Amino acid sequence: MDSLVGAWALEDFSETCQGTVIRPLGERPSGVLLYAADGWMSALLTADPDVAPVASHVQETVGRTVAYAGRWEREADGPVMHLIQASHYAPWVGTTLVRDVRFSPGRLELTAAGADESLLRLRWRRADA
Repeated sequence: MDSLVGAWALEDFSETCQGTVIRPLGERPSGVLLYAADGWMSALLTADPDVAPVASHVQETVGRTVAYAGRWEREADGPVMHLIQASHYAPWVGTTLVRDVRFSPGRLELTAAGADESLLRLRWRRADA
């Protein structure tokens, strides 16, 4: 069984562009990422309720909430592919979001290339049972 299977709680979401780090959902975002063994997945990310999001080009798609669901696929320690069937952001429906995967004990880091040669980084911890 893939190590991704299970529930993950969001710890941090950042975008790095030309050496500048931006946190589109603020310093204390929250969220849950679920990977089911049968190939279904869902993601919900929400902004820090105490701080308005920082303006960036990610802001156009992120706003204060990111929500999508669909199928997921991954081949032997490769990147994970999210095949989007429903989303808060209509242009994502029917597309595939590819995320590089890195594990550390109890932690998951997903990264992806963003617009303008930026790097998106999402850090998750294994959710408590």
